[in-house]
Amino acid sequence: MIHPSKTPADTPSSIPPQSVQKPVKLTARSVIIGALMIPLLVYWVEYTEIVASGPDLAAMSLPMAVVFGLLVLIGINIGIKRLWPAAALTQSELLTIFIMGTVSIGICGIGMMQFLTPMLAGWSYFATPENHWSNWHHYLPLWAMASPSVIPDYYNGKTSVFRPEILAGWAQPIAVWSAFIFVLLSCMYCISALFRRQWVDSERLIFPIVQIPLAITKNGGDTPLWRNKVLWMGVAIPVILESMAVIHFTMLPTFPYFPIKPEASLQIEQSIKTPPWNAIGYTTLAFYPLVIGLTYLVSLDVSFSCWFFYLVTKLEAVAATAFGFRDPGAGPALARVPYSNEQGVGAFIGLALFSIFLAWPHLKTAWKKALGDRDAIDDSNEPLSYRAAFIGLILSALLLVAFGVVIGLSLLISVAFFTLFFLLALAFTRIRAEAGLPWGQSAAGQAHGTIAEFSGTQNFTQQELTSLTLMSWFDTDSRCLAMPSQLEAMKIGDMSEPRSLNQRSITKVVAFAVIIGIAASWLSCLGIYYHWGAGSAHLDQWRTGQGHYAYDTLQGYFQAPKPLDGPRIGGAVVGLIVVTLLSILRTQFVWWPLHPIGYAVGNTDTMTWIWFPTLLGWAAKSMIIRYGGVKTYRLALPFFLGLVFGDYAISGIWALFFLATGHSGYRTFPI
Repeated sequence: MIHPSKTPADTPSSIPPQSVQKPVKLTARSVIIGALMIPLLVYWVEYTEIVASGPDLAAMSLPMAVVFGLLVLIGINIGIKRLWPAAALTQSELLTIFIMGTVSIGICGIGMMQFLTPMLAGWSYFATPENHWSNWHHYLPLWAMASPSVIPDYYNGKTSVFRPEILAGWAQPIAVWSAFIFVLLSCMYCISALFRRQWVDSERLIFPIVQIPLAITKNGGDTPLWRNKVLWMGVAIPVILESMAVIHFTMLPTFPYFPIKPEASLQIEQSIKTPPWNAIGYTTLAFYPLVIGLTYLVSLDVSFSCWFFYLVTKLEAVAATAFGFRDPGAGPALARVPYSNEQGVGAFIGLALFSIFLAWPHLKTAWKKALGDRDAIDDSNEPLSYRAAFIGLILSALLLVAFGVVIGLSLLISVAFFTLFFLLALAFTRIRAEAGLPWGQSAAGQAHGTIAEFSGTQNFTQQELTSLTLMSWFDTDSRCLAMPSQLEAMKIGDMSEPRSLNQRSITKVVAFAVIIGIAASWLSCLGIYYHWGAGSAHLDQWRTGQGHYAYDTLQGYFQAPKPLDGPRIGGAVVGLIVVTLLSILRTQFVWWPLHPIGYAVGNTDTMTWIWFPTLLGWAAKSMIIRYGGVKTYRLALPFFLGLVFGDYAISGIWALFFLATGHSGYRTFPI
């Protein structure tokens, strides 16, 4: 996946690499400001996503809540800079605050705390004599679950989480799962520290996402970018269009609006009724400004491959129908042809393994350093010394595997689960580092679903299936996965001006931010549910439904056990082979246009809503570079940055409006 840029303009930022200077230390005031902002942002996210059903403020590659907070802080800082220059925050301080926000905000989001607390309560609340859930309750580690005495109030609401009996009922699971989250994120951080030099210094991955905070924090935020009229033209578009949509959908239905998000009028499949073309399934258009803007920062081959391979999966479905694989009576195995989800699993595993292969020489050198070879490599400004990184990785991995065994997994399954989980996490992080997509999904089924359904649920004990289900809360949705933000924090530290941030200091502040984020997430999530009630119809039903979705699947495993699924395994093998071939071709031929990341992304749900704005962003960049060259690309860059800033700013302003008024919100993103 090492590949030279297609054009000089394919590097999204003209920010030069840092010269060799002594890294700057983090200041106490930046850490304090960051620490104070985390609880505020966490509560804002929880209220907006759970109560107001507003935009996803955390579940994005560039977290909307953190970026909005940074924009507000920059505005204040510019004013301070005018009145009292010596008191203004520097770029390194603003970036420190941003890093603290990004590495902690995901803990409160989907795939993390918003899934964990419903699962710890739903096992009891949704159990009825008819669904027979009580048959497997004895397999649950009750010491890690919410006490049955506090669960009714969790769903009924109209009380406070700070009541002594409620705190007592949650104290033990909070302690257990807080420790688990910290160890899980620590393991990710150790892996990130070991891959940092390979991805940042050797392969020079572009990390498109980090270009945004770097651009707006220059000179303490007082950058000429804000005086660029082209930028404000870009800002105006989402501000106007999103506001029109908000007014239409929440206040005045007769108010005109332009359809930015997928809706019935934009669904292509509704106008295609003739077989086999109607096999394309749900295929919709969208015009998200932030997606178009962020795509402009991505290299052309990556953005092209993402939407191209998504459309390829649609053509595969058409071909499968044309050849009769989906005819009545064809059987479930043939009906799943072309096994797109399974190809995605194999592609993600292939991306991870190829990344390890490319990094292997560096990892061997780092291992020698860890064993005491002082001349092997200099790790003085790495996030962790290589000895600490390897010790941390081994220790945290052992603790995670041991936890899996304690809650009921066999040693083999626990090792397999966490190995697959971290391979998928590594691939997802690689995708963020190269593609910088505004949001992303991992392979369907993730680790727990892949292990159970590929291997055959009848080959597991009921205890093992129950324990795998209990792991699903952090292994169902990758949009708030911490590992990409951790590596981006390390990249940001390298690019700070006029001097890079001290990587060891970043490690300390990340650990501090994670601890605050865990505490704030528990209090905010539980506080909201005990106040409004998780059973209330006014709350986001998809999030509260996490209390039974996984258990419904578990009950299905028990009622209809399935054997080992060879065709699914075959589909994953195909995905692994294809992504490996694409990766090899990229390393051997400069002209090769198809990127393996596009194939992996195209076989997940990532592109379902954003394929068309990704195509628009790719087309705009292609034409600008082709007909205007590098100079025109750079002149147009502020406009596309404005699309991102405007979408984030207006979404944040409306979310604050809904918070202040208690009005039902509007989801500017994703749908």
